[in-house]
Amino acid sequence: MLKSNILYIILYFLLFFVHFAIWQVLEIGFETTFVKYYLFLTLLFIMVLTILSIIKKIYPEYIGFAFMGLVMFKLMIMFLIMKKLNLGEVPNYKFHFIIPYLLSLILETLYSVKLLQINETADSRKDEKNQ
Repeated sequence: MLKSNILYIILYFLLFFVHFAIWQVLEIGFETTFVKYYLFLTLLFIMVLTILSIIKKIYPEYIGFAFMGLVMFKLMIMFLIMKKLNLGEVPNYKFHFIIPYLLSLILETLYSVKLLQINETADSRKDEKNQ
């Protein structure tokens, strides 16, 4: 299970480094805004993975509900933070900030699916033992 977490975190940071390289090649500027955005996005990403892992251990049947709630919370927080970070000042900010958000959401979704599959496998084993 720990290896799975590390894989998703490595993929996330790979996304960051690729995006930062593209950012530097295009010479957009606003590096401070970029780093602040990614720090916040990283905090949310790690929070989601951690909470889902905790939910898996305590209430494994509610992983899907927890994921949906966390996605709604993350979206709400992102709208609040976008204004504080002045993302609208960056040229083509929609491409530079929404795409990383969506890619991190895809990684979170894949992680949730993996947790659900593990939970389903464990449930089917329990059913086989009970019969």
